[in-house]
Amino acid sequence: MPVFQYKAKRFDGKTIAGVIELDSEMTLIDRLHRKNAVLLSASQIEDGRQAKITKSGFGEKLRTRFNKIFNSISSNEILLFTHQMAAMFGAGVPLSRCLESLGKDLKNKKFRDIVSEIHRDIESGDDLSEAMAKHPHVFSKLYINMIHAGESSGTLATILSQLSFYQETATEVRGKLKAALAYPIALISFTLVVMLILLLVIIPQFNQIYSRLNTPLPLPTKILMKISTTIRYGYYWYLIGFFSLWVLWGLILQTSWGRYTWDRLKLRIPIIGPIILKGIFTQFSRTLSILLKSGLPVIQSLRIISESTPNAYIKKKVEECAIKIQKGATISEAFAEGEVFPELMLQMISSGEESGTLFAMLAKVADFYQQQVSTTVATLTSIIEPVLIVIMGLIIGSIAISVFLPIFKMGGAFH
Repeated sequence: MPVFQYKAKRFDGKTIAGVIELDSEMTLIDRLHRKNAVLLSASQIEDGRQAKITKSGFGEKLRTRFNKIFNSISSNEILLFTHQMAAMFGAGVPLSRCLESLGKDLKNKKFRDIVSEIHRDIESGDDLSEAMAKHPHVFSKLYINMIHAGESSGTLATILSQLSFYQETATEVRGKLKAALAYPIALISFTLVVMLILLLVIIPQFNQIYSRLNTPLPLPTKILMKISTTIRYGYYWYLIGFFSLWVLWGLILQTSWGRYTWDRLKLRIPIIGPIILKGIFTQFSRTLSILLKSGLPVIQSLRIISESTPNAYIKKKVEECAIKIQKGATISEAFAEGEVFPELMLQMISSGEESGTLFAMLAKVADFYQQQVSTTVATLTSIIEPVLIVIMGLIIGSIAISVFLPIFKMGGAFH
């Protein structure tokens, strides 16, 4: 689809400019007219893909990440906002009044300011999706694309209601994951702190004592003293090395090849890979179900999902499926050729196609894989916790034995 760089003037005299992807210049003129603006100039960008890359490049991504850190708006606040929007808009309250009312009631000042800004943009002629797209640190690509789909199909009230349900289930899963991982993370953190105290404070004192005694040290003690000395006096080299690797890794992931390769490898990591994949199937099935239920065509729904999928490997597979369906394949046939979707999911989709209840069947698929993720994480946590305790005990115990080994030997020599 062509990408246009345009300049226009609103009826209030304000000049606006931007880059937009549309099928023709006439569509651009119509879009601007609906926003009470007149096109002044427009030029088609030959390499639309390059325009997208520039817009969402390293600097933009870095800015978005900083905004997420410093402009903290919780997922629960966004969930409540969506739920209230769905209730008010579904009851027939105009969109502008919904935003005005919700903006006044929000307790989070940053979120309140953002909603007020969205309200002003709506009053100036922007669509809701366009106004929200100016705040990527608050509203995800999936959120914005689904709002846009609702606007295009005239089912915004339904989309808002489904989005609220989608966010509610996602928040529930995240809560379970955080609760399950809290203890292992706390245990690992505690062990690392104890190890650092031993290596940086306790062991150097024993090193001084053993140096004054001038006695030969056992090999385990020598190794431990060497590690302690290296960390104390050469830590900055480790920090520089770690930072350099982190920057290099970030640059690799900015390339399309690096991102695609890493996203594909992630799915093949034992234990972790299947959990990630099931999480992707949950989001994919839930989103496709919502979009189809709202009346959007399959191909358009898949393109929305593709644009919103963070995993580059799955993104490419979804794009390939959309092309195959466009050429005449059924959804189940296209997914089967993708060689990434499991047999159970394919069978349920095929059954949904035959019975005409595809969106309902996809919702069941999402529920199934969501339960699978929760069960798998709970099982792994119950196994990992005792294993971690044993491993951490062995590490700290080995350090303690290595420290006191010379004392034990000296005690044996006196006897």
